[in-house]
Amino acid sequence: MKMENKLSVGVDIVSIKRIRDIITSSKRDRFLSKIFSSSEIKDALSKNDEAQFFAGRFAAKEAVKKASSTKSLISSNNFKSIEIFNYESGKPGVKAPNCQNIELSISHDGNYAIAFCIRS
Repeated sequence: MKMENKLSVGVDIVSIKRIRDIITSSKRDRFLSKIFSSSEIKDALSKNDEAQFFAGRFAAKEAVKKASSTKSLISSNNFKSIEIFNYESGKPGVKAPNCQNIELSISHDGNYAIAFCIRS
């Protein structure tokens, strides 16, 4: 049965500790260059907690992928094709091929980062 929805949603939750363990290990450079754009990496350098920042961005990319239910929109193995940025207001935004009309929210609490995406 084919679903005919005008809205797609995606949500993801990430352990900040898991990301911290990766970015403080020898896997840091490989992980960052595989998942994040140079702009995202640069933005992280200005944050007090890089792990929290990267966990939120990772969750956001996953949420965008889930909301983009058509596999052809975003390659399942190319997180770099999804770039998360902040507008001047601080609200997160998304740059991704063939992905328009996306609303995104990222939140952090304790040990977790969560992102929620709606695509119309």
